[in-house]
Amino acid sequence: MDKKWLAAAAVLIGLLTYLFIGFAHHSGKMSSIVRELQGHEGNGTQRYHIVLIEQERYHPYWEMVEKGAQQAAEEYGIDIEFVGAVRNNMDEQLNLLEKAIAARVDAIIVQGLNEEKFTPLIDKAVARGIPVVTIDTDAPDSNRLAYVGTDNLAAGESLGRLVVERTGGSGKIGVIIGSELAESQLQRLDGLKQVVEQYGGLEIVAVRSSNISHMEAIQQASEMLREHPEISIMVGTSATDALGMLQAAKSLKRDDLAIIGFDNQKETLAAIRSGGIQATVAQQPYLMGGTAVKLLYDHFQGRQLLPAYYTEVKVLDRSNVQEGESL
Repeated sequence: MDKKWLAAAAVLIGLLTYLFIGFAHHSGKMSSIVRELQGHEGNGTQRYHIVLIEQERYHPYWEMVEKGAQQAAEEYGIDIEFVGAVRNNMDEQLNLLEKAIAARVDAIIVQGLNEEKFTPLIDKAVARGIPVVTIDTDAPDSNRLAYVGTDNLAAGESLGRLVVERTGGSGKIGVIIGSELAESQLQRLDGLKQVVEQYGGLEIVAVRSSNISHMEAIQQASEMLREHPEISIMVGTSATDALGMLQAAKSLKRDDLAIIGFDNQKETLAAIRSGGIQATVAQQPYLMGGTAVKLLYDHFQGRQLLPAYYTEVKVLDRSNVQEGESL
């Protein structure tokens, strides 16, 4: 009887040993899979995965933002993914933001183009533990981590001061903004108006939107000049606007028209050299992209951030146009 109990006990112990070894092996495999999904490298260093949502892929401005962000990502050992609409489309940006949240990326860099639409999604990301840095356009009422970009009201004031310098404080003004829905564009317009309103001889007679489209900028400028032939100076608040105005002025043989633009596309700089565009207010998109990534790296390291980091703008004309190539 004792021999039977001993034999049964031996079988039971053997079975338990087999099960324990199988469980340990399975647990080891599961731990390895989890570590892989969490993005750990072989040396145990974690690589964060962040997404930068651009307003328009392959646009010269956003290509510069992308270059700055990529450089910083390589420096700080961060994996960065760039996504954006093929053509300026706010709904597509919102859709991409939803996808980034659903993918549970480690952080998101995005514009806050419209407070009503973007703020709820930014807050949704933050509530799920995904820090958000706004770039180019802020969403100050959201729970975003920080804003990186131009002080757009101040940039608009710079446009206004250029108008005063070029007109002597007297003339009719036509304005084309990039979008009627983008807060950054409206802030630039407000800054421009605040300066213009201080001079009784200056008047903004028309404001239209190009929807960040070169062809639409040409069309809107042409229609504006036909309806208001008294316009002597035109101002653009986005990168495509001044070039559209220049094309419209050439078509209508308005050689007397003064044009002030925004940003430093190579075509804009070439037009300043030739005299077709008088001046531009240039942002620093490369610096914006790099700063946004660096701030996320600092956040991952537990460092405290400020609410906003403003990148300076630079006024470019024929006297210093070459400086625009390095911004």
